[in-house]
Amino acid sequence: MQKIDKLGSIPLETAKGFRKYKTENWGSIPEDIKAPLRQQLYDEQHGVCCYCCKSLGKENTTIEHLQSRNDYPHKCFDYDNLLLSCRTPKQCDNAKGSQELPLTPLMDECESEINLNLAGELDSDSERGVESIEILKLNNRQICNWRKSLIDTISFVFDPTQSSIPPIGIQDPETLELILNSYPDLNQKHELEYIVKKLTR
Repeated sequence: MQKIDKLGSIPLETAKGFRKYKTENWGSIPEDIKAPLRQQLYDEQHGVCCYCCKSLGKENTTIEHLQSRNDYPHKCFDYDNLLLSCRTPKQCDNAKGSQELPLTPLMDECESEINLNLAGELDSDSERGVESIEILKLNNRQICNWRKSLIDTISFVFDPTQSSIPPIGIQDPETLELILNSYPDLNQKHELEYIVKKLTR
């Protein structure tokens, strides 16, 4: 999880459509009305999932209501309540369902309260951080292995005198920058930047 800055508002064409369908079930709203919103959220999040920070495929996304439609119907169309999540089974939005997160990607504290270790596991010193990691299932084997593979990709730039426990030092920032800039896929670059930020903060 990383901090997401909500910088905009619902795209005009989506807002008009929402007014028309406001009394309808969310799932009944045509995709062409949601599409501009989905794209804006995608751009706002640099193409990565709001929870696990893995790169989002254009088809493998869901518009996530941070506070659920069932419990907070008045926030169903509130832009500050809408994020873009992956659709990974038993993880992220799929695991969260209607549960309320005590620590969210809209809180500054998610940067400092959720940490990453060199095994690719997330941990937290706060109760709400631990609870949020558990609700979202962010430490399943698949996601930990993915994080570990990214860590291994850049481990040779770590300062060997400071690389046993995060925060770690970077002994070769120029090479790290070259690696980051070599990714042709910007979303994959943002994945790696997320890993670097969590390890070095």
